[in-house]
Amino acid sequence: HVPSSQVVATATLLVEKKFVHKGSSVGHIEDVVVDAGHRKKGLAKQALAFLEQEAKNLNCYKIILDCSDENVPVYEKSGYKPCQRQMRLDLPH
Repeated sequence: HVPSSQVVATATLLVEKKFVHKGSSVGHIEDVVVDAGHRKKGLAKQALAFLEQEAKNLNCYKIILDCSDENVPVYEKSGYKPCQRQMRLDLPH
């Protein structure tokens, strides 16, 4: 946010090399966060579009994004669609 010099939105792209698909890469988008006071302004959509272009530049053949059911509509606006089911194992630490 330029006027306040504050970070109000962020997202992370992790790139994973795969053995399948001839050694291509998969992008994983994580930690999409927009400050509550700056939501509904298209910032998440802008961040996703930027990371999509980065994934293309890095020759990713797909992008995977895990989210809660309540956030599905946010990501659908950027072209994402539900696909498969995520499984998780929490490790003790």
